[in-house]
Amino acid sequence: MEEPEGRQRRLGMGAVGQLLGVPRLTVWWWVKTGKLTATGVDDGRLWWSEDDAYEWALSQRGTRWSGRVPVTAWPPTSYNTTFDTTVELPGAVALRWQTRQGPVHLVWPLATGRRQPHREWAEQLAPRGDGAVIVVSGGFSLRHGPELKGLLPGLPERTYQPTWLDLSGVLGQPVPWWPFNLRDKQLLLDWKPSTDAVTAMAVPALDTGALLMMASTYPETHPAARVLVNLARLAHAQAAGSAEQDIEIVKKAHLPDGVLHIAARPLPMPDADDIKPTQRRAGWLDLLARADDLARRCVREVTRWDAGADLPYSSPHHIEEIESTWAYNWTQRLIPTQRTAAFELLAPAGEPGDALVDPDTDAPVWRNGGDYTAAMPQRLPATAPLAELILDGPVWIRTADGKVYPAPRDSYYGINWGYGGSGPGSLALLVDALLDDINAQAPADINGAPEGLEALLSRKLPDRTVLTRAQLEAARRGEPVIIAVDDVDQDEDGDDE
Repeated sequence: MEEPEGRQRRLGMGAVGQLLGVPRLTVWWWVKTGKLTATGVDDGRLWWSEDDAYEWALSQRGTRWSGRVPVTAWPPTSYNTTFDTTVELPGAVALRWQTRQGPVHLVWPLATGRRQPHREWAEQLAPRGDGAVIVVSGGFSLRHGPELKGLLPGLPERTYQPTWLDLSGVLGQPVPWWPFNLRDKQLLLDWKPSTDAVTAMAVPALDTGALLMMASTYPETHPAARVLVNLARLAHAQAAGSAEQDIEIVKKAHLPDGVLHIAARPLPMPDADDIKPTQRRAGWLDLLARADDLARRCVREVTRWDAGADLPYSSPHHIEEIESTWAYNWTQRLIPTQRTAAFELLAPAGEPGDALVDPDTDAPVWRNGGDYTAAMPQRLPATAPLAELILDGPVWIRTADGKVYPAPRDSYYGINWGYGGSGPGSLALLVDALLDDINAQAPADINGAPEGLEALLSRKLPDRTVLTRAQLEAARRGEPVIIAVDDVDQDEDGDDE
């Protein structure tokens, strides 16, 4: 006989036990004592449908079976259930309703909350293993709307995926929904079924409080004040825009009327002012030189925003002085300095180590034993043209006056060689720019370099290969470049190591 599909598939005693989280022998005893009646008999063997097994479990009063049954199997109700309360959780707020089957907890992870294992939320909300716990996740389905994750407090290892239609049917009322960037703790804690949709400030991805407090310590027209206020505005505008986009997605979802209602909308935000790059860099230079905690917080926030695109140096790189003569000689020119906000790019406060600075680029360096972490400059302060490119760890640039610098790099894209990919593409763009202007900003891209340069830097050249300006210019023109053995393993004096 063909077995029915889905929840009408035939379950034996063992499968019923697995479904409800009890031993097969327990199911056998229920049957023997007349407590559990089979859905049917097939060739002398008892069987149950999944729906019947769950319906039986929910009918057992005085037990905690509801915590073992997904809300997708709970019967819908034709009347409003009772909203009980809100519960504050680590990194989330839960709304709780009381139903005939048990409590239903709808958990909203906060926009600024610390991510918590869902099982810990379920243990706190349903310590006796009863009722339902449903977490609103960050994804969307065009068919079902915002995605939900169902937890079974009575069977903590299991999860399932209910829909808003399931949830509103169990609660007998439309369910409130907040866009992710409007999940403010106090907003959720204050909610009641009688609360109208509110217009509220969207929660930004950055600590804009720190940015605005720091801005208030400067005159209004100071570059530092302008970049801080501008960044705060950008973060708030992005949060509001993201919330509005989420609302539009929900509106387009195929949800019946009366299933979900939008509980909050974002407060409109004006566009941020356009600030010239020179002013942005001047503002951040001032902040990087400060040693107070508020400045450190601001540096952390700008690196979270765009990896520090407007900073004169970013992209931390690990350097071991034993790697090569180039790295060793570079470490010898570093000088001790005060730990300023710039060192937030390299090591958290309290981490053991020494604050150093590269006097040629002013880039901060953190030393821990024989290991160095350096912030790579985004442009070089050199006064002579590029003479050599040294493929080492990191890549180095030697100029015609004999000075050696870490190769500049963009705050986002890394540089590398020896394969076909983004690293060689970014390095080829950099070399192309430095051949024309040694003070050029490191390109914020990986595509568009001359084919010959990119082909050269995609070759599997050995570490410490030295490429001369003549070789690089030939590659840029599309001419073949021969790498001699003498071009490898040279120190800064041009002698073999």
